[in-house]
Parts: sequence; structure tokens; C-alpha cells
Amino acid sequence: MRGKNSDKGLATPVSLSFLIFSFTILTVATYYVSISSVSVKSSRIRYVAAKQDVLSLENAIHSISWSPGSSIVKEFRGYGGKFETHPDDRILTINFSMGSLSEIIFNSSIGYLGYEAPPTDINEVGLYLRGDAEPVVNQSFLGITQMYIRVYNGSQEIYLGYRPLIASFTSSLQNNQINIIRIFIINLNSSENLLFTGGFRLRIRCLNITSCVKTYNLTESVSSASIKVTIDGETRCVTLPLSSEETFTLARLEVFVCNVKVEEVNI
Repeated sequence: MRGKNSDKGLATPVSLSFLIFSFTILTVATYYVSISSVSVKSSRIRYVAAKQDVLSLENAIHSISWSPGSSIVKEFRGYGGKFETHPDDRILTINFSMGSLSEIIFNSSIGYLGYEAPPTDINEVGLYLRGDAEPVVNQSFLGITQMYIRVYNGSQEIYLGYRPLIASFTSSLQNNQINIIRIFIINLNSSENLLFTGGFRLRIRCLNITSCVKTYNLTESVSSASIKVTIDGETRCVTLPLSSEETFTLARLEVFVCNVKVEEVNI
């Protein structure tokens, strides 16, 4: 009988120790799961906020574009990401062809802005926040922005750049039909070289609008013109119908460049 009582006395503290140990493990595990859940939610919030910052920046650029002398100041929190300007990148080449004529009418960098998003479990690589993959548009100003998420240096980056807009129509010139072709370009290559990893403030300015006008009088009837646009290796061709007489074709090509500068404002 004594042996049995002794076994019972030993079992009680052992069982209690096991329960305490199990409860401690469960508490620690619950704590770390809770912390992990809070961390995931926090990273998602920072990621969404960073996207909103870049969308706000694009709105600012859009609001001052084509209005020389106008400017706007935007402040950004940072949210754990990295903002960088690339004024010397994003090479745009435009080739104009009409009948037997072919020439390069624009060949320069137009710059872009990049925002390395804070770490998150959200994967949106390839998502276009504005615009699409086409390097040129010929419909409206609403589509000239290219903002999408890509992988850059091993992280998700929000890429913001602009592509040319092409418009065409016919007009009368001394009782003859003349084809007017207009190309609009937003150029960011006047921007400062900037790199921020925390909060920062930017001024976005429309410096000026430059233009280049060329008139063509071809001694042949031409039914269409072709504009080939290449941006960083991506090429698309836009074909424009032309009005012409039996023995000649009149056309005027107008290229307008809106020069926008993104610069630092000291806080």
C-alpha cells in the first residue's frame, strides 16, 4: 500500500509539470502566430499605401502636363520602400515613313520613375495600374501612362513611364487637302537623379513644351503613313490613312514634347 501511495504522489507533480509545459508551449506558439499575422497585415497595408503614393504622383504629373510654368508639391511617407528617378533611361525612337520617304524624327531618353515596394506576401508582378503594354497609343490622352508592377533587383517595383500619343486629321490648304499628323510626348529626362528610402517631398514642374514641325509635299499619291515606335526594345507600328490627290500628297508632321521635371524639395 505504501508503494501505491508513493506512485500517486510522484504522478501528481509530474502531470502538473507536463500541463504547465504544454500550456507554455501553446501560449508561445499563439503569441508568435499573432505577431506573424500582425506583421503580414502591416506589410500589406504598407504595400497598398505605397501604390496609392505612386498613383498620387502620376495624378500630379498629369495635372501639370502641357501647362508650362505650372508645378505641384507632393509629400510621401515612404512606407519602407525605395523611390528612384531614372532620367537617362527609357529610350524612345520614332521612325516616320510615307511613300518612299523614311526618317527618324525622335531618338532620346524620356526617363521613368521607379518605386521599390516594401516587402509583402502580395504578388502583383505584371499588373498594370494604368495603361497597358503597348508602347504607343493613337486614341486619347487617357492612355499615355504606363504604370505597372515588375520585378527589379529581386523586389516588386512600381514602374511609371509615359508613351507617345499619335493623332491625325485632314485640313484644307489653298484648296488642297493636307494631312496633319501630331505626336505628343511627355519627357521626364530633365528630372534630378534622386534616391529616397524614407519620407520625402517632390516638386513636379512643367518646364516647357518644345515642338518640331515638318511639311512634306510628295510627288506621288500615297494612301497611308507609318509610324514605328520603339521604347526600350518594344516596337509597335501605327498606320495612318492619308488623303491625297492623283499626283501628289501633302502632309505636315508636328511633334510636341512636354518637358516635366521631378525634383527634390527639402523638408
